[in-house]
Amino acid sequence: MRRVLQSDLVLNEPLPWPLYDEDGNLLFREGYVLSIPRHINTLLTRGAYAPLPPSDPSQQPTLVLPECTVALSTADPVFVRADRLAMTLKRLHTHLQAATLRIELHPVVLGLAHGILDACAEDADALLAALHLDRQHPYLVIQQLLGATLVEIAARELGLGESERLSLACAALTRDLSLLSMQAQLDQQAGALTPQQAALVRSHPDRSAALLAEMGVTDTIWLELVRQHHERYDGSGYPRGLSGDAIVVGARLLAIADSYAAMVTPRPNRAGQFPRDALKALFQDRVRLYDDPLLQLSIKTLTMHPPGTLVRLANGEFAVVRSRKKRNESIDLWSLYDSNGMPILRPQYRDSTDPAHDITGSLRVEDCRSAALVLKRLWTQP
Repeated sequence: MRRVLQSDLVLNEPLPWPLYDEDGNLLFREGYVLSIPRHINTLLTRGAYAPLPPSDPSQQPTLVLPECTVALSTADPVFVRADRLAMTLKRLHTHLQAATLRIELHPVVLGLAHGILDACAEDADALLAALHLDRQHPYLVIQQLLGATLVEIAARELGLGESERLSLACAALTRDLSLLSMQAQLDQQAGALTPQQAALVRSHPDRSAALLAEMGVTDTIWLELVRQHHERYDGSGYPRGLSGDAIVVGARLLAIADSYAAMVTPRPNRAGQFPRDALKALFQDRVRLYDDPLLQLSIKTLTMHPPGTLVRLANGEFAVVRSRKKRNESIDLWSLYDSNGMPILRPQYRDSTDPAHDITGSLRVEDCRSAALVLKRLWTQP
C-alpha cells in the first residue's frame, strides 16, 4: 500500500483504484467519483491508501486481523453489533484473499458464530432488521450473515443443541470460501456465466470444504454442511445431485436460508428482491427444491414481513416493520414519513388493523435514506 497524494485525487473523476484507511478497511471502491472538495481534504488529512502496482508485490503490506475481533463485545445493542459482525467478516475475507491471515481461521469464524447466536438470543429482530437494511457492506458479507441468522432462528425453533447450531452458523459463514477470488467479478457481471465460471461455481461447495480442512477445520458437521448447501430436494442441486433424506437436515435448512439471503441482498449488478416476494418464490418451490416442512417453518419464524421491511401504507405514509409477530397478531408497524413525504422525527406506531394502515406496497432502503438515524433508534433505544 502507498499513501495517496493530492495529485492522485482528481475531483469529479473516477478513482483508478480502491482507497483504504491505514487499517486496511475499504473507504471507496475503484470507480467511485469524489465530487466534494472537502472529502478530498479529509482523505488527505486522515490518510488514505491505494494498492501498489502488481509489479512490486514485495512491498505489499501484511494486514493483521486483531485478536479482539474473535470475541465480539455484547455491551452494545444488537443493531449496533451487526455492523461489527459485518466489519469482522469483511476483514476476514480481505485477509483470506490476500493470504495474510496471521491467526487461525477457526477461532475467528467461531467467534462470529457465537456473536450471531448471542445476538439472536438477545434480540433476533434487531439483527434481522440491521441485515435487511444494510447497504454499506459487500454483498457476500451480508448474504452470509443473514443466512447464518436465518439458520440460527430456524434451528432454535427445531430445538437443535448449541453445538449443532454453532456448526450450522460456521458453515453459513464459510460456505462460499472458494468463490472469494471471483466474487467481485460475479457482483459486477450482468450476463450469463462463462463455462469456466459455471464449472467453478458448481464445484465451489467441495472446494470450500477442502480449503477449510486445509486451514485446520476438523468439525465434520461443518464441513459436510458446506459440501451440501447447494444440494436440492429433488436432486437438481450440486455438486453430487443428492436428494431427499440423503441431504442432512442442517444442509436443507442452509439451502433455504442461503437462497433467501441471496434473493433479498442487493449486489452491484442488481437490486435485491423485497422480502415478501422472495418468500413467495421460495414457497412456490417448496416441494421441488426444498424440504417443505423446513421451508414452512423458516417462513413462519421469519414471517412474511421480517423486521426491517419498508412499506407504503394506504394513507400514503412510509413505515417499517420493527419486530416479528405471530400470524394472528397485528404487524408491528412504525411510520417514518408522513403522507406528504416528510420524515417524522419520532416514529409513530401504526395499528395495522386500521384500513388506513393497510400495507399497499414495498419500499427500498434507498427510498428512505433520510430516515436512517430514526430507523436505527427503533432498535437501539427503549
